[in-house]
Amino acid sequence: MIQKVDSLVAALREAARREPERPRDLLQPDVLLGSALRIAGAVGVAVVLWWMLRMVIRRIERSLGQPQPGSLTVSEQRTRTLVGLLRSVGRVIIFVIFLFMLMSAIGLDLGPLLAGAGVVGLAISFGAQSLVKDVISGLFILIENQFGVGDVVRLEGVSGAVERMTLRVVALRDVHGVVHIVPNGQITKVSNLTRTWARVVLDVGVAYKEDTDRVAEVMREVGHELWDDPDWKPLLVDAPEVPGIETFDSTSVTIRMTAKTLPLKQWDVARELRRRLKRRFEAEGIEVPSSHSKLVWEGTGAPPQPPPPAAGVLGDGRRAATPAPHPHTSDSVLDDESA
Repeated sequence: MIQKVDSLVAALREAARREPERPRDLLQPDVLLGSALRIAGAVGVAVVLWWMLRMVIRRIERSLGQPQPGSLTVSEQRTRTLVGLLRSVGRVIIFVIFLFMLMSAIGLDLGPLLAGAGVVGLAISFGAQSLVKDVISGLFILIENQFGVGDVVRLEGVSGAVERMTLRVVALRDVHGVVHIVPNGQITKVSNLTRTWARVVLDVGVAYKEDTDRVAEVMREVGHELWDDPDWKPLLVDAPEVPGIETFDSTSVTIRMTAKTLPLKQWDVARELRRRLKRRFEAEGIEVPSSHSKLVWEGTGAPPQPPPPAAGVLGDGRRAATPAPHPHTSDSVLDDESA
């Protein structure tokens, strides 16, 4: 019995080592068995590699924990970006390895195939220059760490939070929930709105009659109140500042207020500052100019009077009642009289 088992194992090994010389050899039972064993081995290798890739990615994600918007450091954002890239590139590498092993298992000579693939790849590279440009640009974006997953950026006129990055495209989701896909090769300028810290800039216009020193002092008091608030101080890097008058225009004086905040928190702080400034201005009686028109008459004569009301309209805007025609007067009589 032991000899039979040993002979069966030896036969299987010999069948697995035997390479088919011609396609018709695949129909032979021993060659068919060897090819089936090699195909099963290729599938097994691909499954093991895929399992190892998933385990590595899960371990990295578990070490990072759940993402908290606004509290990710630059290193954490970079790690999450590289995790997404590792997942996409790993899938491609595993698929290529499995494809080569599968072709070798069915008896295809890989030498001519690789040479032909090189020629085809050279021909495709001339027709797919934009794809090559996207991949090269994506590599430089990752190497230089221009932005990462979780950053809020402005790319080619589109703003949003970076949700996904690959070697070819960047996926952004804007404030309306719309996802924008931007190819890396088309990115010529990157504006990162959430790198390390952010800044709130508020330009508040007040009427010319207001004392600008008093208004600036009120704005500073509002900024200090926000800085002392335990609910908002963790979001601020420094206390809000009021540099002074920024611009003049025909209707108002603009006073600037700034605040340095954590990344992704500048919009929340700006909304709270606007709310507190409006309530404080109302309490202090500070006038914010509104659009209105005023007519000033500087002539020696009397000012122009409004035009008289149209016929059938009273002075207060009510329409005058039109007398009804005589019951015995027909339309033809009226037409003759008017004629």
